Amino acid sequence: MSKQLKILIVDDTEQNLFLVNRFINKLGHETVLARNGREAVERAQAETFDLILMDVMMPEMDGYEATRRIREISPHWMPILFLTAKTDDADYIKGIQIGGDDYITKPINLALLEARIKAITRIAEIQQQNLENAQQLELYRNENERELQLAKHLISRITRSESTERQHVRSWNMPAQHFSGDIFISAHTPADHLHLLLADGTGHGLSAALNVFPVVEVFYGMTSKGFNISSIAQELNRKIKQLLPTERFVAATLVSLNFSEKILHIWNGGNPPALFMDEKGTIQHRWKSIHPALGIFQDHEFDARSEVFHWPDAGQLILCSDGLIEAQNRDGEEFGLGRLEHTLASAAIDQRHDALITAVRQHTAGLAAHDDVSLATIDCPASDQGDLPAQKTGIKLDHPVPEERACRWKVGLHLTAAELKEIDVVPMLLTWMDQLRLHRSHRSQIFLIFTELFNNALDHGILNLDSELKQHPDGFELYIEQRRQRLANLQHGIVEIDLERFRQQNSEILRIHIKDSGKGFDYRRYISAGISSSTRLSGRGLALVRNMCSELEYASNGSEVTVYYTLA
Repeated sequence: MSKQLKILIVDDTEQNLFLVNRFINKLGHETVLARNGREAVERAQAETFDLILMDVMMPEMDGYEATRRIREISPHWMPILFLTAKTDDADYIKGIQIGGDDYITKPINLALLEARIKAITRIAEIQQQNLENAQQLELYRNENERELQLAKHLISRITRSESTERQHVRSWNMPAQHFSGDIFISAHTPADHLHLLLADGTGHGLSAALNVFPVVEVFYGMTSKGFNISSIAQELNRKIKQLLPTERFVAATLVSLNFSEKILHIWNGGNPPALFMDEKGTIQHRWKSIHPALGIFQDHEFDARSEVFHWPDAGQLILCSDGLIEAQNRDGEEFGLGRLEHTLASAAIDQRHDALITAVRQHTAGLAAHDDVSLATIDCPASDQGDLPAQKTGIKLDHPVPEERACRWKVGLHLTAAELKEIDVVPMLLTWMDQLRLHRSHRSQIFLIFTELFNNALDHGILNLDSELKQHPDGFELYIEQRRQRLANLQHGIVEIDLERFRQQNSEILRIHIKDSGKGFDYRRYISAGISSSTRLSGRGLALVRNMCSELEYASNGSEVTVYYTLA
């Protein structure tokens, strides 16, 4: 049986009402009766009908006026068929214009009425299905909106979107859909170096955003422990390769900025070239992608080596995703790297970020982006902006340190050439400190002390590098390259590290002792350099260590060093 209809019959003649009502009931439909236009309006206001059979000529209110009012008050479409003895075209046109859907002339042809009702039944069934579909779509839409809001909240929390609100750093993202597969995040190391990550997941939308999820916590976690960007890149690649499907990968640019030394390290895998531009708009350096994106190579095939750059004068680092380069206008023309460089060079250094955003928006002219667009500009000042940790002011221990002390714990580490080539030692030591409940307020200072003393032992003692090389043009890059080569070829060498925490004279003291198997180095020259020697690329760290520690002692011609750091 077809759908049962609810039909309102409106007629002022009882005989017509009786005849039509009985016929429609035999067809299996429900009926409601009204004897004039006013009653019809009241019924239609109180109930919803699938069909209204409306007489035209009635007392109190005729069918035309009743139809007009029903159309005004009803939120749903109800088909109205006029039943009338009028056959003029003018009456027919008037009825259609007033809101009627069809005419049946009197005397009523019941076979024709049945055919019209069947047609209305089909329409009503379609209308009901459309209504149910619309309601279901509304439920889906509401549920989808709730899920979108939850996902946006989670993504915002996971990526810690507020982390890019830092001095020197500005970023912009224009997603192609609700979610962006691009992320730009930043965090400081314990030594107060600024780490940056611009990652671009395969595709766009939520699936692309999910691609970059694995990189976030790895980046934050390893940065907080002091790992360098090469170690971070290696772990990111391993994580993405492990978690994502084969066809999914993440293009990424990793940067480490040491503002006090004016040195940056960069690793670019699959992103457009990163640029360093001076105040005049001249590009001082381009870092093209020399690595594949993260998640393509196996761990043993992956090249995590970073590039290094020293900026002598103030400038700006510019990073972007390929969505910016490939943004198209209405003619299908891409924005392009050339237009990007020209826009940056034409603007003042403090206006480049906004100028590039404006240029991209003008180029696309409101067109929906085919890919997520990301931009980051980082100011690199010429002078030290005070990013170094504050100097430690503690008690001055008697020299030499008396043996009468209460030891709380001791830790020793013996590293051979194999470990020195593979292990990122300083973050490992800092992790030990955390496990031994060292107060986090000391992390930055102790990290810097570890870094400086261990690197001196490795670079000067084991690898026999000369820091004076850094003072020459391109010397820092050459120094880093020599360090890599000598470390990769290292066959012999030992570094011993001893840590001890003890209590003496009502103070808590951390003793750090590092000894290497090398020939030593001229430590006096670096200690006497002083922190204020900002024009030099070596020696400042050791001078800072001297100021942070209660005691600093070198022995064995520089191959052995002991420092005492006051904890409380």
